[in-house]
Parts: sequence; C-alpha cells; structure tokens
Amino acid sequence: MVYFKSIKKDKHYVENHEREVPWSEVVSIIFKSAKNMKKKGTKLEIEDYRYYLLCELRNNDLYVINAKRRK
Repeated sequence: MVYFKSIKKDKHYVENHEREVPWSEVVSIIFKSAKNMKKKGTKLEIEDYRYYLLCELRNNDLYVINAKRRK
C-alpha cells in the first residue's frame, strides 16, 4: 500500500501526455487502482485494461510522469 497526500502533474506529463489522457481520467485510475501499484525502482506503475500510468512518490506527493492509452 502506498500513502500520499496529494496527486500532482509532472512537467513531462503536462508537455507530452496530458492531451492523450485527461487529468480527470488519471485521478480516477489512481484511486481505483491504488492497491495494485507495482514498484519499479523509485517509480510506481499502475495498469488497467485501458491505461498505463508511471508515477513517482516525492515528499508524500504522487507525481504523474507518464500516462498512455493501451492499444
């Protein structure tokens, strides 16, 4: 289980992925899948049948780095 106080957008997400996966969808995915996060080094991966998210926990804030639609 991962604990965080807030969810924030990383600069990379805003510049490259925000148009493909809207912020409201990202937040919804995180809350639905919070128990199923996979740790990959210092990063966290969240996958569901439609999306892939890559996040990082910094100072109790969850930063969304990457968000892609699955094909």
